[in-house]
Amino acid sequence: MTNRSVPLPLHTFFDKFLPVPLDQRPKWSAAALRKKLSALKKANNVKVKESIVADKFTQIVNKSDVAPALKLVLSQHRHDANDASQQKIDAAFFPADSAPTDGTPHWAEQLISVEFKKHGSENDPFDDKKVLDTEVEPRKKVRSQITSYAEMAFKLQPRTHLFMLFVIGRQFRILRWDRSGVVVTPRTDYFLHPEVLFDFLWRIGQASRGQLGLDPTATLIKPGSTDYKLMDELSIEVATDLIATRDTIVAERDKSNMFAYVRKMFSDSLAEDWPRWKLSVSQDDGSTRYFFVGKPQFAAPGVVGRATQGYVAMDPLAQEQKKKLVWLKDAWRTSYDLVEAEGDVLKQLRDASVPNIPTFVCHGDLPGQATVTPEIWDMNHKAAQADRDVVACSLPTGPEDVHRVPAATPSASSSKPVASAGVTSGTKRPRAEDDDREKLPPPPGVGGSKANDSEDKCPLRRHIHYRVVVEEVGLPLEAFEDGHHLVSVIYDCVEAHEQAAKVGVLHRDISGGNILIYPRVAKDASGTNLVVLMNGLLTDWELSKDVKPTGQPRRARQPERTGTWQYMSVALVNNPKKSVEIPDELEAFFHVLLYYAVRYVESGCNDVAAYLEQYFEAYQVVDGRYKCGNLKSFTITSGTLKISADVGLLFNSELDYILCTILQWLKAHYAVRQYEHSQKSGAPGLNADRKVSARSKKTTATTRSIDPSRRKKLEAGVQGAPSEETVSNAQKLRRHNEFLDLLYTSLANSWPEEDKVPDRLSPTAEKQLETAPVALVDPDIDSSKRRKANSGVAVSVERLEAAARVPYRSDHSLAAVWDSGFASGSKPPDSSCPQ
Repeated sequence: MTNRSVPLPLHTFFDKFLPVPLDQRPKWSAAALRKKLSALKKANNVKVKESIVADKFTQIVNKSDVAPALKLVLSQHRHDANDASQQKIDAAFFPADSAPTDGTPHWAEQLISVEFKKHGSENDPFDDKKVLDTEVEPRKKVRSQITSYAEMAFKLQPRTHLFMLFVIGRQFRILRWDRSGVVVTPRTDYFLHPEVLFDFLWRIGQASRGQLGLDPTATLIKPGSTDYKLMDELSIEVATDLIATRDTIVAERDKSNMFAYVRKMFSDSLAEDWPRWKLSVSQDDGSTRYFFVGKPQFAAPGVVGRATQGYVAMDPLAQEQKKKLVWLKDAWRTSYDLVEAEGDVLKQLRDASVPNIPTFVCHGDLPGQATVTPEIWDMNHKAAQADRDVVACSLPTGPEDVHRVPAATPSASSSKPVASAGVTSGTKRPRAEDDDREKLPPPPGVGGSKANDSEDKCPLRRHIHYRVVVEEVGLPLEAFEDGHHLVSVIYDCVEAHEQAAKVGVLHRDISGGNILIYPRVAKDASGTNLVVLMNGLLTDWELSKDVKPTGQPRRARQPERTGTWQYMSVALVNNPKKSVEIPDELEAFFHVLLYYAVRYVESGCNDVAAYLEQYFEAYQVVDGRYKCGNLKSFTITSGTLKISADVGLLFNSELDYILCTILQWLKAHYAVRQYEHSQKSGAPGLNADRKVSARSKKTTATTRSIDPSRRKKLEAGVQGAPSEETVSNAQKLRRHNEFLDLLYTSLANSWPEEDKVPDRLSPTAEKQLETAPVALVDPDIDSSKRRKANSGVAVSVERLEAAARVPYRSDHSLAAVWDSGFASGSKPPDSSCPQ
């Protein structure tokens, strides 16, 4: 969070965030206030314990009556009863008439959080003078602690921002958090300058709930109210609810009934320990709709970023309909001129009859709710630039004085190497920028800048609070029923992607979390019965981009790479400046299929955790830039799918043919791409017309000549010119047709009936390798796809080999599988798949 904090003087902080008319401010007597604070005079002594400072400070504030509408309550010894994280912030301000008395934090009711530390610079994670190392372990620990407290407050309350009072012995700072970062005031001695502290206390006592950061578009639904009872009624199981299982026959009278899993998800969200909210959605036409929600089904971790939350929401306008539950997505979307809101994209795609995408209901930005931390950064930067310009005007300009001008002092970022020369490898990419444990700077275009990038670029992204509602409440991809169903779901989503691409829209974030299963009732193939179909649904179009030809040069809409690290193509991971193209998206579909097949389908891979970690989590650092891990890169560029050097990864089903065929196309694609790149970059080859040195001529004259045909072979080998077959295979990824045909043909063949197995990640492994993938950006890319990527220990190839077992067939060569196992009789175009 160090690169997310922005300093701001106290007077500017007050005027910007807690403004009051000058004639209403009390006239403070510093001497009188200092007398009230006399019990804390020695709080700057390191021997004075934190608990003593907290107790005396709390008593003084409450007795002073400077903010009678508020009460400061201690909570440093007990956590909330149902808080699994057991977080215990020292204190918080609450409304005086409803302040808790049980000594627990009551995160969902706090107005302003307060943390105490005893005197000492090691307890201050910020540095006003830029002379102390804020990365020393004690300071990093405190920074991580207060960040986690801010995260808890945002998690349990609909908020636009959060004020936090941070007391360090006899000094204090005021922090203001939003989804872009944190604004921090200088450390101030409240005993020497008591009027500053009391001015802050008086201002927060005068402030409205909205000024203190509570979201005015969220209204608490109180127990016993009509809305509360309506939610309870809708959560009760109904006997006629439909079961989401493929090919289940449905009676005509029940075809519009709710699916049982949707009601169950809504019922589970109505937890006793979680508040219920009435959320408003401001529409483009100026009207407002309301939805009732409980606990989110998904909430992205962290403070900074999109902070996406997903709810199964009750639509009160659908009271008389059988389908009353919808999906509401609440997020802080990035604010860039060329970035469309997700709802606008969905409307465009629906108008173009794109199948297998969510059905738009309503959407809108919330009025006046945008992050301001980037604005403060810009203000500071302009002021600092003006100061530098003044200094520059006084610098000598004559040639005789140049030697007197001192060299510019490197900035902290530019003076430190981003990485040692060469390659560093690891098992997982470090967490994004809001994690203070990150050891490497984010790579260019990936949520940050390199050490030598321009200092004029604001490192903080501006976010706007946004809500979008769609009809479908889907099941996660891991709910597929068998291998055939998994491929069928992928097929549906590739088809959606194809149709969207035809109207000029690329999704640009193909991932397991964005592919859902949505049951619907329709006629079976014979047209006789109504049955349940479990189709794929391609969701989360917030990062999509209009790629229709415009005749104008294209420019990036946002500076950071978008996408999800685990499923991004090798080319995109290795080159953040590369534009997303159809081959990249189809490669991402391949990675999704492989991940879910390895994890949930029976195969010859025994140590699934090790394989998934090496393939999807591993990374390299080359010259300070993140690069794709070895196993993923090797698999794609070599066209081989292996769990060890000698053993191929096999599923004993059509999955083998699908994966192997796509791999050959990907191998060809990268071979052609590499060759085209070498031609454009002028990579040296055997050029008969190039100049040679005199020494070379002399040597050539005394040696035998090279046969022209042999020379042509050598030249082709050096330059790597792809064969016609390679070019043909590569072209199969330029469009969707071949990819879809492959899946369609394979789906028509015979499949094992019960090849899905329980989750093959052990509980321990799953804790390290969570299903929500981490974005290859800072927390801004959402947050709905972030994973806490633990540092972990590198998994060796030896471990993979030791874990591998012989595939199921005794004649386990892939050639034998192809010959005997595929009804289609067709084989992959190359024999380089695993043996």
